[in-house]
Amino acid sequence: EFMSDSSLDKRSRWVDRLLDRNEFQDQWALHWAELLQIRTNNGVSRKALRLYDNWLREQVAQGKTIADIAKQTIAASGSTLSNPATNYFQTETTPQLIAENVAQVFLGTRIQCAQCHNHPFDRWRMDDYYDFASFFSQIGYKQGKDPRELTIYNAATGSIVHPLGKEGMRARFLGAIEPIQADQRDLREHLADWLTHPSNRAFSRNIANVVWSHFFGRGIVEPVDDVRISNPASNDPLLDYLADRLVAEDFDIKPLVREICN
Repeated sequence: EFMSDSSLDKRSRWVDRLLDRNEFQDQWALHWAELLQIRTNNGVSRKALRLYDNWLREQVAQGKTIADIAKQTIAASGSTLSNPATNYFQTETTPQLIAENVAQVFLGTRIQCAQCHNHPFDRWRMDDYYDFASFFSQIGYKQGKDPRELTIYNAATGSIVHPLGKEGMRARFLGAIEPIQADQRDLREHLADWLTHPSNRAFSRNIANVVWSHFFGRGIVEPVDDVRISNPASNDPLLDYLADRLVAEDFDIKPLVREICN
């Protein structure tokens, strides 16, 4: 049908047709499922995992963007069965590992090296690592009536222990100089707001890089989850442009995909 179409704009029209198919939603629900670690493991029951997967597919079908989904997930509280986004905090349960996953998945930044020494190839120091992990230091876990159910809640107490004996680590965004001003809100709510804010270039560039990599088999930063000073983008103006397009469209990836495919 495509080959027999003699219209000069047939490619653009076919791109639009494909973007409107349910398979496009399924494909990107699969991508976001990788970021949210929706996978079989020993920590999550099959029921909770199925609910988590269905929740994500529903979010994508409703037009929610990865920024919407990430913001809702990182701040999620409640039952792992009635609020499936909370299952993200079953895949890892220690503040340090959760922090590492959030940084790598949503910012494309690997901070693991800074757990026990200042990063040898990047800007991150041990203080950066433990301050960032502090956002997850007050997550509480409570067993539900159903043995397959946990309740994730804000314990409002708890802190990170720095291995060099420093005390009073305070939640601080990666790259920020000062810690956040704590209030009655869950620390994760502060993090979710900052992470997905349009001004957070690390988030928008990372998602743009993921989209580009899907179509070209290689990221502008490669690997896509290894952004660091010693691994710069192969085309920084291009990555900035793609990130700006995402922000301009409120993180709806369809306009970006349309532009790439045309």
